[in-house]
Amino acid sequence: MEWVAFLFLFVSFWAFLWVLLSLVLPQPPSRWRQGLQTSAERLAGRFRRRTVPEPDPFDTLRLQTRLGDLAGKIRRVEATPRIYAKAHRLMALEAAYDDLLDEACRLAGVPAEADLKRGDEKRWHEEQELASRGWSW
Repeated sequence: MEWVAFLFLFVSFWAFLWVLLSLVLPQPPSRWRQGLQTSAERLAGRFRRRTVPEPDPFDTLRLQTRLGDLAGKIRRVEATPRIYAKAHRLMALEAAYDDLLDEACRLAGVPAEADLKRGDEKRWHEEQELASRGWSW
């Protein structure tokens, strides 16, 4: 008869421990709760304001440095009277400069001009917009 009491205490101890652990340990959410949570997050995402992150000042500085470097290279190629493949070098440097200007305009929040094609006029306009926003290179 003692063994029955010992068995009863043993089983009740482990049952008590199991209940205690189930109360303490986190339970995974049910499917219904997960579905409700994702729906609520999706709905809240529609009404939440999307904030535009501030540009990193080091990205801005890096971009200004690259613009200045390319502008110097363009001036150097234009000033050299006889250079091998001068037109090809100028076209490549100006294309890279235009790409950097586009990136700088996106970073500075300059609205894109849809009617301007790549060229001197668009380049001048973007340079003026960036200079009016305090950019220098």
